[in-house]
Amino acid sequence: METVPTVILTAVLSFVLTGVATVYSRRRGMLDHPGERHSHTIPTPTGGGAGLLAALLIVSLFVMSDVPPYWMYGVAPGALVLGLTGWWDDHRPLSARFRFLVQVFATLYLLIIFQQMGVVREPVHMMAAALFVLWMANLYNFMDGSDGMAGGQGVFAALVLAWLFHGAGEDPSTLLSLALAACCAGFLPWNLGRARVFMGDVGSVALGFVFAALLLFGVGAGAFSIPVALMVMSVFLADSTLTLLLRVLKGERWYNAHRQHVYQRLIANGRTHFQVLLLYQAINLALVLPAIAVAVQYPESAWSVAAALALALGSGWFLAIKKTGVLA
Repeated sequence: METVPTVILTAVLSFVLTGVATVYSRRRGMLDHPGERHSHTIPTPTGGGAGLLAALLIVSLFVMSDVPPYWMYGVAPGALVLGLTGWWDDHRPLSARFRFLVQVFATLYLLIIFQQMGVVREPVHMMAAALFVLWMANLYNFMDGSDGMAGGQGVFAALVLAWLFHGAGEDPSTLLSLALAACCAGFLPWNLGRARVFMGDVGSVALGFVFAALLLFGVGAGAFSIPVALMVMSVFLADSTLTLLLRVLKGERWYNAHRQHVYQRLIANGRTHFQVLLLYQAINLALVLPAIAVAVQYPESAWSVAAALALALGSGWFLAIKKTGVLA
């Protein structure tokens, strides 16, 4: 059986390569200092996501025997370009405009490949898909601000995708999703507790791009519906999107670094990084996963279930920011 050895190999390779990236970052002085974005208090090496991304690309392109064309020609090249840009930025900061242009290029390239393969067809769908990919790449980066947050969400979302693809008979995409979960799991030992390394743009932006691509493919291939796809990453989507809207309504420069996401506010109010991680994953297990299961079992109710989940997450977000003083 290819699945188990591949998953184990991916997790081990991710762990080892993240360690290599950590040593390299420390020696090169690639340190993320406490500031407006992160909730840590001491300078910490960044760029550890290079190990995670390298493991995913190596295993998917050179170890797996049945790699889907959409991954080989669309997702992997785009993730590599974004990863290299993030690695460069972690070494020597690039302008926000240049990074965004690279993201746009990678997104358009992916959607052209998807259009040629019939995954995305109509122009209006292309536009919506482009906005979704760009937002996913950036929100994943925004949510990578506390220990274990990005990696833990990656494990959850990738396992859910594996389950959804398996149920639809999409075996190659199932294995890719399991490999993605293994990459995130291999990264977590370096990032949990007192983090020894952060993911950095090299990992977080590329991960957001990969998740967006897998979700788009799943919808286009008929593996699952749009509301199901939106629910997979709904915890991140709710926190990032609502926080962005709040900053816009308050007249703040929404594109500036900040610590106003709920997870950041909870840490600032005395919760530990691990407690916040457990809270987010408890929400995933208690609310998000059951909602997805109901939507899969009863497709005619999928949009209603997604709306109810959005209302629950939005209410929780509002109560949290009110309690932590953001709306005071």
